[in-house]
Amino acid sequence: MIKVALLVIVTSNMNFKEMPNVSVTGLYEDIKSCYKVMDNIRESLNTEEILDKNKTRYLKLEIREAHQEGFMYWTCQKKIDY
Repeated sequence: MIKVALLVIVTSNMNFKEMPNVSVTGLYEDIKSCYKVMDNIRESLNTEEILDKNKTRYLKLEIREAHQEGFMYWTCQKKIDY
């Protein structure tokens, strides 16, 4: 059973009314497997690693293209049962 998703969140500095684009890019059995993928992303793209107040790990990369400026974030999210 898949329990962890790797999420990519893209925000825009050009249009603050626009909702962030959230995509699931991978599904994993456990958080360690997902973090290994994040480690590879961090090394290959030279991203900044940040932790929020809940100790959730994020990778952050600035986007500076002609048609879009903002940030791209990666994080691993455990499945939540309701």
